[in-house]
Amino acid sequence: MKQTFRQWTLSLLAALALSACGGGSLQDRPSENGISPQASDMPRAKATAATAGASAAPKQGIVLDDIDKGSFCYSEPINFSADVSDLKSAYQSNNWLQTITSVYGRRWPSGKALATAQANDQYFKGFVDTSSFNKLAESLMVAIHEETHMWDLAAERTQWNNYSSSWIDEQTQFLKFNLYDSDGGFARKEILSLITDDASSETDEVYLKNAQQGEYHLQGVTAELNASLMGLPAAAAVGEFIDGIGASNSRDLALTNTSYLQLYLRVAKSKHSAYYNKLKSDPTLRKWVLVQFLRNAYHMKQSDRWAAKLGSAKVPRLIARVYAAENLAILEDFTGYTLPKTIDSACMGAAGAPVINSQPQNVVANVGQTVSFSVQASGSGLSYQWRKNGVNLGSNSSSASYIINAVQASDAGSYSVLVSNSLGSTSSNAASLTVNPGSEIRISITPALVTLSPGGSQQFSATVSGSSNTAVTWRVLDTGGGSISSSGRYTAPQAAGSYRIQASSVADASKTAQATVTVSAASTAPVINSQPQAVNAVAGSTASFSVQASGSGPLSYQWRRNGTALSGATGSSYTTPVLSLADHGAVYSVVVSNAAGSVTSAGATLSVSAAGGGTTVTGSLSGAGASATVPGGSPGYLRTTARGLFNAQLSGPAGSDFDLYLYRWNGSSWAVVAKSEGPASSEALSYTGAAGFYYFQIQSYAGGGAYSLTYSAPK
Repeated sequence: MKQTFRQWTLSLLAALALSACGGGSLQDRPSENGISPQASDMPRAKATAATAGASAAPKQGIVLDDIDKGSFCYSEPINFSADVSDLKSAYQSNNWLQTITSVYGRRWPSGKALATAQANDQYFKGFVDTSSFNKLAESLMVAIHEETHMWDLAAERTQWNNYSSSWIDEQTQFLKFNLYDSDGGFARKEILSLITDDASSETDEVYLKNAQQGEYHLQGVTAELNASLMGLPAAAAVGEFIDGIGASNSRDLALTNTSYLQLYLRVAKSKHSAYYNKLKSDPTLRKWVLVQFLRNAYHMKQSDRWAAKLGSAKVPRLIARVYAAENLAILEDFTGYTLPKTIDSACMGAAGAPVINSQPQNVVANVGQTVSFSVQASGSGLSYQWRKNGVNLGSNSSSASYIINAVQASDAGSYSVLVSNSLGSTSSNAASLTVNPGSEIRISITPALVTLSPGGSQQFSATVSGSSNTAVTWRVLDTGGGSISSSGRYTAPQAAGSYRIQASSVADASKTAQATVTVSAASTAPVINSQPQAVNAVAGSTASFSVQASGSGPLSYQWRRNGTALSGATGSSYTTPVLSLADHGAVYSVVVSNAAGSVTSAGATLSVSAAGGGTTVTGSLSGAGASATVPGGSPGYLRTTARGLFNAQLSGPAGSDFDLYLYRWNGSSWAVVAKSEGPASSEALSYTGAAGFYYFQIQSYAGGGAYSLTYSAPK
């Protein structure tokens, strides 16, 4: 599909000089074979500065917020005459992206960032001709134009989004705005009746008269204008290298789609007034319309030097259409600003007295909630004065929004705002505030009583009922009583005593609750009075250890097994899970702590024997390397007739390292089937085996002396 689409595009370019996006449905775009990033997913290239040769360009990109100051001039850091001859002479097809971004880096930094971002899309390369430097230069207008459309598609790449995203420059990045097509939008073919010249006849055939294209709503208008106003500087930056027709109507497309926007707004105002008012109430969309109109003038001026290559003979007629009085008037009505009357200016100024574009809305709230009223107005040098029931309000009432924190019943009433500047003033509609009576506010603190050591801390929490606003403020009521954070974290003073903590409801400051903190004398470190004791147990049972300690409370406990902390074992006693012979020889201890320090108990050894007793055999090994087998004598092995469990527990002399093994006859030799090789003198093993012949072996790894082996085996 990608190759078919590219061939279709180039064929249409030859016929219509880049009506490339006009023909075909969205399914004809290179989208059905995969999903590509949309505007919010595209990497946003970092701002780049123009390199050597671009000193004549402005040093800073546009600042969109300047529009709201009442006057604004569009410009970008560009220098289309910067020398790039070295880049052309060194061109190789395998470094085409590096080459074109280097060219743009010198001449059009915004284009460098744009091309870098778009090249991450898997289809970008499909629009690029890398066979020569000139072919690359010529194809970049198409590539950037078409890739700009990818930001207007939904993730599945088969339908338009309900918003559009316009790249502005490498600093501003994307300007994203809603389209409201489902709120009264109409087919763009309705603008045909307003076109009384033939200046855009070729594109009219594709965009307006085509059976599918003509049905597109505002999203089709904004998408084509976005793409055209990206393609024009892309072509102008490399204009001297363009030989063919690939970009020969860049100027036509930018002007045509600017005029389509004007005509669409005219039809919206005259035939779809509710929809027009919806669009007009969106400040981001109004800002986009202003920027695109001025940007068109700016890049038309910058591309004058390549006018013969980048535009047709119809350009003057298109300029006349865009700057016709009725078409400028609709933009001034839509944006609230005065626009330049010729294409030689990319600056606009304030239209006069303030105009309210979005009125304050009625609010219904519960006691304690935060409510706000807001207005959107256009004009320069605006000031605001909010009123309640026609009377000017005091503090915090001189901005476009008025906020009431923790609203009370007395706040109910009618709110409006007077918007003024040096040329006049206008009052908004009145918006009502209705306050539902709330239930009585109640507040409680947890914990209510606490004892701390000097300098200790405690986290308090407060519960508020009777209001949707559950926020509280904290304070210590007693002088020298310590401190408390806004989140309720209390830190005790060094002096002993009793201190009060208070939480107050933000919804109603008269509603409070208190907690009492007792700060005790200096803490004493814990002392263990009774150590854990060794325990003997049988496999299948549990064992318990306990400790007794004293010291300043609260005391905390952490039991350990062989030096490793046991999860959840934080009491003065600890009971093991069900034991097996593998637990034999484990050592249990406990760390007791408080604010003044900690102490570790002595270790208590756990001995585990086999359930049901078993057979006990005693003997002695002479030293390292010595061994003995059990059972001894003749025949020197055990015979089992059924599958079952072998259990064995070995106790050797202190300081030795004895190991225990279980052997089985495999039909040709004896083989180890279970073993216990710990570093101590005691070992234990369990093994479930089939019927057969077995024996135990006791072996000394280090040391010697008497041992005892208790074992059981299936019959």
